[in-house]
Amino acid sequence: MAVTDKMTLIFAMAFSYVQIYSTTGTSLTLTREPSEAFPGMSLQFKCDVTTENRQPEGLFFHRSGFSMCTVKVDDCTQYMSASWSKTQYTCGCGQQTDGNYVYFLNASSLHADVVGDWRCEYDGFSNIVRVNLTDPEGPSQTRLDKTELQTKEGESVNLTCSANCLPDCRYSWTKGGQDLTSQTRGIRGQVLALNGVVGDDSGNYTCTAVNPSSNKASNVSMNLHVLTGPKRKLDAAFTPTLKTMTGQTARLEVTLSGDPWPDVSWWKIEEGALTPVNDGAVEAVRQDTPERTMGSVTFVLEVKVETDDDLGMYCVSAENIVDRTFVYIDLQGEELLTFWPGVGAGAGAMLLVVIVVAVTFCRKYKELKRALDSPYASPQMIANAVMDANLYQELPSPHSLRKRLQEEGYILPVGGTAEVFSTKVDMKPIDGTHPISKTNSIYDHIRDDNIVSK
Repeated sequence: MAVTDKMTLIFAMAFSYVQIYSTTGTSLTLTREPSEAFPGMSLQFKCDVTTENRQPEGLFFHRSGFSMCTVKVDDCTQYMSASWSKTQYTCGCGQQTDGNYVYFLNASSLHADVVGDWRCEYDGFSNIVRVNLTDPEGPSQTRLDKTELQTKEGESVNLTCSANCLPDCRYSWTKGGQDLTSQTRGIRGQVLALNGVVGDDSGNYTCTAVNPSSNKASNVSMNLHVLTGPKRKLDAAFTPTLKTMTGQTARLEVTLSGDPWPDVSWWKIEEGALTPVNDGAVEAVRQDTPERTMGSVTFVLEVKVETDDDLGMYCVSAENIVDRTFVYIDLQGEELLTFWPGVGAGAGAMLLVVIVVAVTFCRKYKELKRALDSPYASPQMIANAVMDANLYQELPSPHSLRKRLQEEGYILPVGGTAEVFSTKVDMKPIDGTHPISKTNSIYDHIRDDNIVSK
């Protein structure tokens, strides 16, 4: 015999001994909820005890002679629970308003071991409740009260789902595959309540019915189409105040959304009244989006500003079966028209000064660079040059030099000017006498690479 069964027997013998002295005025009633038991589900036994003298002993919940759970009467402590059973049992108690106590046995994850005759026993009193497991059925014939629905934004929609299910099915809702349970929508089991619908509520809704006993599931879907009034698309380019100049064409542009497409007309506000603008000047560009059957549409009005009468407040009127809306654009003349000629003249003068300074600087830079590259070509090239005329000879003028080079057979580039120089080389003899000075020929050093030797 198992240890649990031995302890149960000991408690039963002890309590049987006590009941001899405490049977007066005691009664009990055993009930259960729900009336049917299904595999994997839960069941609760309720044992109402009425007694004049509540003894510090135990109350037993038995199944077919086996004690499945025992609770201590005076402080509601669970004494023991069957550990070998696949069905999970817990027991306890609570006091009612009349002062009597009610004792509970909670059975969860029901298996076949729950089947049998159940009774609660206290102070020698007991009654019996029979438990059988019922096979689950369904879900079948899952359906929605609407399969296609079109409504206007701002209205409320209730979607009701139903299925044949034993035990009763659990229901969940999704929209486009996204679970709606975590969202702040009115989900009440079989009913999905959508209050104050907007355009984004359009889409495909799916109800899933699940049998909690067998975990079998079935689903059904419906499409909700929410008609929306025209609105300006906030993420599209829009200029409420537009500036232009006389003689130019101003482009007034508004992007609107709406389902169905709104009828659009352009107006000009003149002396507090709306004057229609020629509809032939309106250009419309549709922009459908894949998520919605209707996307957005861009309306353009081109206004050629010939006089100040063409300036002013323009209005776009958009209307469909849901609503009507207005968008305003203020077309203003450019206030800085007289400023730009002055700016242009000033910029031109500054540019001319910069050009003169740059040309002067480049010319001086070239003269200085030439003087540094050929410092001995001519003493006249550097105003402050200090040169010894005895050591360096003066070169001929460019015209004389060019003529002389051509006479000697050199090929000169057309329009080119040869830069030449001659140096004086000191030849010092070995015997230590006075050095002999010799001046090289003017043709020895030619600085222009374009000159071809003869």
